[in-house]
Amino acid sequence: MKYIREVKANVMRYHDGIQKAITYIEDNLKNEILLEDIAKVVGFSMYHFHRIFQSTVKESVSEYIRRRRLTNAAYDILHSDARLVDIALEYQFETHESFTRAFKKMFQVTPGLYRKNKQRMLIREKQRITEKNLRYLYGGMAMEPKIVVKDEFTVVGLTCSTTLQESKVPALWEAFLARVGEIPNRVSPNVMMGISEFSTNHVHEAFTYMACVPVSSADEMPEGMVCKTIPKREYVVVTHKGKLDALGNAFDFIYGSWLPKSGYDLVEADDFEIYDERFRGADNDESEVDIYIPVRKTSEERSAV
Repeated sequence: MKYIREVKANVMRYHDGIQKAITYIEDNLKNEILLEDIAKVVGFSMYHFHRIFQSTVKESVSEYIRRRRLTNAAYDILHSDARLVDIALEYQFETHESFTRAFKKMFQVTPGLYRKNKQRMLIREKQRITEKNLRYLYGGMAMEPKIVVKDEFTVVGLTCSTTLQESKVPALWEAFLARVGEIPNRVSPNVMMGISEFSTNHVHEAFTYMACVPVSSADEMPEGMVCKTIPKREYVVVTHKGKLDALGNAFDFIYGSWLPKSGYDLVEADDFEIYDERFRGADNDESEVDIYIPVRKTSEERSAV
């Protein structure tokens, strides 16, 4: 019974955190919204907050905010006499031109024509996430996570700064695969890794990604490459099976479904994927990739041990 109560409490902590974030966003659609401020309201680190949010809501914080602003702006266009430029500025678009581009991309029509036609366009509107939506989103998917402790290891590879929305990762992997043969002292010829580096300066949803291989020594480094040592740490591990373009489903499962019910908290550290002999190519339905997310038992669980 105690375990069930703790699981329910943890689920509610994440559920309430996302709900607080949604409420804060909705209350400030006409004001500047900083990710740092939302994270403070929710009580999570900014780095992990936007991952939890995206895995639950299925879009980034900034995307949710932008689409909700456009939906509300569309309502104001039809139900007020305010100038389009004033509506654009009110919803935090820097210029009328940037507002028009975003509006047309979402609604397939310019704001002016939208007002002239006086016709609601419901298909692409972004409705507010509700309590009922959140309960549904926490349903999860079928995977078998396991908790492991991985010893310290060192990697060598290439890095880039990227975001989840405009990923530079495929181009980085292409560049890395063309040079991976230059790296000496590889631990295994069949193992490569992709590391998403944690940073306390995590702003605007950008992060550093590293395409790399584990090495026994980093004394010899190819030009332009970097090395990194990951300390011994505890992880939750899930195996993604299928094409690489669906890899995000595994992260969504961990952050959006497994974590709130697990009795574990995220650790502010790097997460990574391991590609070994089971990985048969990005477009192969039989490919398998292991995903490692750093975790530790919740404070309640630790005190009970």
